[in-house]
Amino acid sequence: MIKKNRNLEWEMQPEICGKECSGLDKSPACALSINAFGKQHLKALNTPPVWFNDNSKGVEINIPPSTACIWPYEEMYTDDVLRSENESQKYDYDKRLTKAKDYFAQLEKNKSLVIYYANYSNPFSEDESKKYVIVGISRLKEVGKINYYTDVSEENKKKYAGGFVWQMPITSNYPDEGFKIPYSKYIDNHEVLDKILCIPESSRNFKYATREIDDDDLLSIIEKLLEIVDYLIAIGDDTEDWIIRKKWLISLLEETWKDRGAYPGILSVLNLLQFEDGIDYYKSKKSIDEEKEAFFEIKKIVKGELASLSEKIIDEKKIKNLQRNYKLLSFDKQKFLLEIAPRINFTTSQLKNILAEDRSNNSIYSNIDDIKSNPYIISESYIGDDIDDIISFSKIDHGVLPSPELGLEPVLEKNSPERFRALCINQLKYHSIHTFVPAKEVIENINVWLSSLSDWKKEIFTENYFEADREFLEQAIKLRYDNDNKLFLYLKSVYEDERLIEKTLKDFVQREDIKLKKVINEQKFIDILEDKDSSLFRNAENQYKEALKGQAKVCQNIFTKPLAVIAGSAGTGKTTLIKAIIKNIVVNDTDNSSIFLLAPTGKASERIKEKTGFKTASTIHSFLANRGWLNSNLTIKKVGGKVEDKISTLIIDECSMIDLELLAALFKSINWNSISRLILVGDPYQLPPIGRGKVFAEIIEWLQKDYPENYGKLEINVRQLENKILAKGNGILDLASQFLITNNENSNHGEVERDKIISLLQEGGRIDSDLEIVYWNDEIDLEAKIKEKIIDDLERETNQKYNEDRPYELWQAACNKDNSNFNTSYQQVISPFRGEYYGVENLNILFQKLYNKKSAERITNDGIALFDKVIQIRNRPKSNSLTAYNIETKSSENVEIYNGELGIVKAHGFDGKVVRTPYYRMDRFQVVFKYKEKYWVNYGKNLGKNSKTSRWITSEEPLENLELGYVISVHKAQGSDFDNVYLVLPKRNHSILSMELMYTAITRAKSKLIIFAQSDVTTFLSLLRPENSNLRKINSSLMKFEPLPEKMLSFSTWYEEGKIISTLSKYFVRSKSEMNIANILSLKEIPFEYEMPLFAKDGSMFLPDFTIKYKGRTFYWEHVGRLDLPKYKEHWKAKEKWYNENFPNQLIITYETEMQSKEIEKIIQQHFN
Repeated sequence: MIKKNRNLEWEMQPEICGKECSGLDKSPACALSINAFGKQHLKALNTPPVWFNDNSKGVEINIPPSTACIWPYEEMYTDDVLRSENESQKYDYDKRLTKAKDYFAQLEKNKSLVIYYANYSNPFSEDESKKYVIVGISRLKEVGKINYYTDVSEENKKKYAGGFVWQMPITSNYPDEGFKIPYSKYIDNHEVLDKILCIPESSRNFKYATREIDDDDLLSIIEKLLEIVDYLIAIGDDTEDWIIRKKWLISLLEETWKDRGAYPGILSVLNLLQFEDGIDYYKSKKSIDEEKEAFFEIKKIVKGELASLSEKIIDEKKIKNLQRNYKLLSFDKQKFLLEIAPRINFTTSQLKNILAEDRSNNSIYSNIDDIKSNPYIISESYIGDDIDDIISFSKIDHGVLPSPELGLEPVLEKNSPERFRALCINQLKYHSIHTFVPAKEVIENINVWLSSLSDWKKEIFTENYFEADREFLEQAIKLRYDNDNKLFLYLKSVYEDERLIEKTLKDFVQREDIKLKKVINEQKFIDILEDKDSSLFRNAENQYKEALKGQAKVCQNIFTKPLAVIAGSAGTGKTTLIKAIIKNIVVNDTDNSSIFLLAPTGKASERIKEKTGFKTASTIHSFLANRGWLNSNLTIKKVGGKVEDKISTLIIDECSMIDLELLAALFKSINWNSISRLILVGDPYQLPPIGRGKVFAEIIEWLQKDYPENYGKLEINVRQLENKILAKGNGILDLASQFLITNNENSNHGEVERDKIISLLQEGGRIDSDLEIVYWNDEIDLEAKIKEKIIDDLERETNQKYNEDRPYELWQAACNKDNSNFNTSYQQVISPFRGEYYGVENLNILFQKLYNKKSAERITNDGIALFDKVIQIRNRPKSNSLTAYNIETKSSENVEIYNGELGIVKAHGFDGKVVRTPYYRMDRFQVVFKYKEKYWVNYGKNLGKNSKTSRWITSEEPLENLELGYVISVHKAQGSDFDNVYLVLPKRNHSILSMELMYTAITRAKSKLIIFAQSDVTTFLSLLRPENSNLRKINSSLMKFEPLPEKMLSFSTWYEEGKIISTLSKYFVRSKSEMNIANILSLKEIPFEYEMPLFAKDGSMFLPDFTIKYKGRTFYWEHVGRLDLPKYKEHWKAKEKWYNENFPNQLIITYETEMQSKEIEKIIQQHFN
């Protein structure tokens, strides 16, 4: 709502910007929520929905201090507020109003707590990791009143229960009770932000604007807030009196423990045993503080030791049914249900999953006896049926170690091996990119968290516990020491996955070369690769054939290898080579039925189908699901799936996107005795996988060192060659090449090219015919420039003018130039971030207004309008597919749609006659996805019957599946390419911005790339630094165990750009010579900075290798390389002249010599004594 109604031009007027909202002549778009911690009275205007279509007017709601408006949206869409199917109006608004009133009636003044949170569009949501963030907490002071729009027609009053406003003011006791976390104060201090960031363990409570939070989840939140408050006290923060706030939080803990009681799980136990009378009885007794008496009485009835409850008459049949249900359970399940489950606030479905014989479907492989002895196994293992189904460590810990005030004995001691292991596993899960973590770090984090808990739960653990409890710990954790006797921890399953992949590949690479039945030589590959219709063949035949020779040589070299890797950057022709290899395999084997082509994502598999013509290509997930290796919740089974033995050749594309667990699962699902050839293909410079490890990078490193003949690197860039010949520009690939992470010692040519690129970036504007840089300053500037540039490009492309009344015409003309299917790949805006004004969510609203304003203003479903460009955000594989209308067969079909697929929204086929009427509600719609244009995929409700099964099609909530797709994240764009890419690059110090992210974003563009960079060239310079490679900062041990230095893992807590410490120099400098200089400077304790921008008075710039400030003077140290290379020599002469003219007598020079170390020592003695 804020994004849609915000008026930036009004906000930025001098008389508005920076003023108190209470003094403005109209309310800002954020008025309904901005006063949660405010001190002034505000008014917020609410306008009636467009579809009221009468003369009704908006209403101003009074917003007192410490007030925010909420509405129970979830209650508005339950089945019990639906009207009958034959009525024209879908929802009964009288019932909706009653449900809202009932929701607010349960809130108690001066008793209920209010938790304030930020939705996904916040600065802490990173790309694929969406996070709700808790902002503050207070006590409820007042619930407002239901407001109504004015001048509503009598007809609409009847239809819409008087025309009530979906906003309720909730006033808290802040600042007398409660506080807000001071995020804004530390927004640029990542070390503090990491410590005060409050992300709830369960995201379920924070959906649909407002939900009731159960006592266990509330306890977890209060415990987390206590940890944050302790940290704020320790750093001396003065935004609040944190000592008083801590005392208040401790009082909340005591209060919440009392409300929770001793047996919060008993209601689910009774529900499981189908004893509803017992539920009512327990609730009534708990309300008068007779919880224990009720529990023991119910327990005796369940076990058959009592015939009835003392204060409630229950039908004898119900009692017998209860006792029969209990007796049908095995003895171990009976014991668990009555001794452990009542202590823990499980849902009924969670209890069913835990007790089920196939509990492995939820990743629990322990028996019930073991779980009863150690309930922490559940938090260690359990993966729920959906994203909301979470059983956290805290939930189990509350049941195992309850408040002593409740009078229960703990199940286990607070320093028990069981608790210690669960705490360690919790930490290892948190470090979701590393395969192993230093034990020291795990212990420190555990102790920090425990230090803020109540005394009966506090404990100080040490590394001695690892040896004392080793046997028990190693059932779930692998302990591994390095050469310096430092201990590192793996999740046992992760360690086993690494070893499985390692053993499989090492066994495979040692097999004999494949024996060919026919002659397959370089020429055979050239014949397949050569495309006489290509523009390169027509315009530069000799250069084209030379490039094909390079590709054919790679194919020939690896063709007979049992294990091979084909690696290349964007534009080197990897997919074309796959096609050639498949054709020659078929020539040699005369059969392609045993060739399997897999990719990690749906869009990648669709793309490779299109480009290779190999129509049976599929996703790895689909391959696993078809062989029984995936559970219904899409988690991977450890054992039990079918082992495929009909594969002779396995080719896996986009390998850089595959994480450790997925590749290990694939390897488990294959009989390797049947396979003769495994080919891994990918771009090693792209973003590392979202999951754990960096398997593709490690496989490449291993092969390069030990089996170089099995590694095929594509050096010649065919796309670059074509662009050069056809004058299309090489800017995209030239820029991308600067973000390649290589260990190339001969970097002299690269230095020349880098300085040239940096100079062009600094200037901005058009860099080449395919690359342009646009600099912007603030939100208004960004929005104005990105709209202006995109409209200008579209007008030039289509020879049409932008019409503000019909904005969609220009966009549709560009995306539908050949009058066939709408090309969703024609144009794509990309941002690294979700939140903030430069992020995906805000910019999507901007482009929805730009391209599809009228449809979006008329009506939407979960923010999506007809004709919007959308992206699927959730995998819907064969086991959980969507339904679609097949326009070729004229029938319904199930269709797999995957995360990242782009499409266009159209009206549902059922609504063709009503879509233009004022009564159209868009309860359902269809999407046409790229590569699947024959399918109209269904979303929404009332989708009709499946023409094949005659069953009603299940409703599909758009919110759970789709987002606007005008702007997408870099991760979402990975694996796809687009004709024209517009990249938004803010100036922000954040771990998400990395060399790999920039390379991936840049190489999504095929024809044109426009980068909207904030302020100046320094953002580019920062991302070009070697230390901004995220791939290098992953601890993993496929093929070798070499833990990174601890400083690499705590990078954000000490790092200042340009500061290099000796233990990290080999990771952060570009050559051995520079590493040598850095190490000697460090050894001599001479402070320096590496590659810090140096600007002359005229604005020209270079990056000195080292900047050294000593006794009031500044020196610039340049190490000079291959002067025998003409280009490099010419470049160095110009650079040296620049130094002499702008910074005379400040330049130190060293050259490549065999006596380099002595020369460095001599220079240091000379200049720095």
